[in-house]
Amino acid sequence: MILHPRPSPIAASMYQLRDIVVDAIILHGPSGCCFRTARLLETDGVSVFTTAMNDNDFIFGALDKLNNTINEVIDYLENNKKTKYNEKYIIGIVGTCASMIIGEDIFSTIDDFKEKNGKEIILIPVDIHSGLNDNTVGAIRVMETCKMLGIISNEEFNRQKYLLEKATEIEKTRGMAKEKYIKPNYDDDLDGVIKLLKNSENLKIACVLNAKKETAYIFANPLIEINKYNIKNNKNNKIYNIVNLDNTIGLNKVKNDATNILKEYELNNINIDYISGGLDEYAVLSDKVINKLKEINPDIIFVSGVPHAIFIEQLTELNNNNNTNKNNKNNKIITIGISDGPRTYGPIKELYNYGIIELDAHSKVLGKNKVVKSRLGEIISYL
Repeated sequence: MILHPRPSPIAASMYQLRDIVVDAIILHGPSGCCFRTARLLETDGVSVFTTAMNDNDFIFGALDKLNNTINEVIDYLENNKKTKYNEKYIIGIVGTCASMIIGEDIFSTIDDFKEKNGKEIILIPVDIHSGLNDNTVGAIRVMETCKMLGIISNEEFNRQKYLLEKATEIEKTRGMAKEKYIKPNYDDDLDGVIKLLKNSENLKIACVLNAKKETAYIFANPLIEINKYNIKNNKNNKIYNIVNLDNTIGLNKVKNDATNILKEYELNNINIDYISGGLDEYAVLSDKVINKLKEINPDIIFVSGVPHAIFIEQLTELNNNNNTNKNNKNNKIITIGISDGPRTYGPIKELYNYGIIELDAHSKVLGKNKVVKSRLGEIISYL
């Protein structure tokens, strides 16, 4: 049982619907439910509505409100030219604690709405509430409905379910859900990392991007700046870039995000040595990354995004006693993990020599299609 606040399954379902590229999301519940997620998704191009359930609705039900809201949302999309498709509307219907506990049948809306304004209506109901243990259950339930409606294949559903369950496993064993309570820590090792970088010369440095979906827009930034810093300051370090930017894998938005970030590497004339996988595969790429790092045998390793998903101890335990680079005074691999959230610093420090935390990383990348400046990246650029 985790006692500190955790991400909500309702929020996870909303982000997954965003990745499906829906026109709008309707929360069947009170207007304040998941307010922050709804507001952030608005900046990411998704119109979010609620059925504004009240205390009377908790007793008598609110399916009529839901049906009325669906009609109003379709009219809004049509009148304001907000629909992403010419021939159809795609709308997510997300349950909340209030509507699901009283047993509202949100799946009945599929049969009630088939066509309007000459366009097909595709509703994606998600039976979800916040009382479930893992936030990833929300995303999985979206995939279940999408499979049922034929929006995704059975193969893609199995792939998504596997990745989401592995992501939960990583958080429970190595991340923010590994202990009952993790105290937030707003300090990190920024000064030490900057000093380390300034003193680096004639070393092998591995820059590993292992980021979760759109957060790659911010976690790619410090790695790009390390490459640029090395060139501008004639450090003669050999930089190896390993990235999870396979733009042929995943839902449409995930593939587009990978494509956008690959372009930024290209614009900065940065060579990518190895693509480990896709942006939704961050939880299952450790073996590929570690094997590549073993080939490189670097002196310094930066892992940006979800560093605790890379089993870096497998490499350091094996190689720390074998590193013979004379320019590395400690004569062993130095590791730096870059992630977000003040509860992440502790788990990272158990695995890495240094930890850097980018606060509010997720909110900074929503609605973006180019790499966003990170705190660490900005400081490196000023060097």
